[in-house]
Amino acid sequence: MRCLQCCREKKIQVNPYEIARLAGNLGISTTEFIARYTLEQGAYLKFNDNGICVFLDHKGCGVHKDRPLVCRLYPIGRQVNEMGDEWFLELQPEAACNGRYGRTATIEDFLEDQGATAYMLAADGYLTLLWEMMEIMDCMSAKMEIRDAADVSVEKENALVEYAEWMDMDAAVRKYCQENKIIFPDKVEDKMHVHIDALRLWINQP
Repeated sequence: MRCLQCCREKKIQVNPYEIARLAGNLGISTTEFIARYTLEQGAYLKFNDNGICVFLDHKGCGVHKDRPLVCRLYPIGRQVNEMGDEWFLELQPEAACNGRYGRTATIEDFLEDQGATAYMLAADGYLTLLWEMMEIMDCMSAKMEIRDAADVSVEKENALVEYAEWMDMDAAVRKYCQENKIIFPDKVEDKMHVHIDALRLWINQP
């Protein structure tokens, strides 16, 4: 049962795969989606001035078929650490929540019913890349100890800004395909694999 209270006063973080699914749902590019419907260069979904998700209307979620993983999992939360260990927890329901859900199904059944598998694989792929980038940046900082700390901080900030630009899947994949003379993929999953390859190449560049 839905009461739509969980779509309010939240900070919904999204990754490039989720953005690509949502952009496809609306028939626009990820570049346009990021500009119109996200904050912090695609890091979070926009909420309106009343604290309500921009995709929520009187009928419910307007992009329900392609909703992000966190929305699919609610009222369950998923955690993954750097070792790849995964665990789930039950989230505290909203104070005004009138939704009803049972406790008899298994986590596996719930994930399958919510179509969460592809989203979890994508989330893990991008999270691994982010950890790799942070590790590389930490190594850079260690090698630059003799340099001015402010200079190192600026370089880190610039790298994060450039990383955010690379997170625009359509733009990044199109550039990568043009440079490597390969066909731009049609399917979101294929595009994601190319995107991850492009990001890993950028992260590990000299």
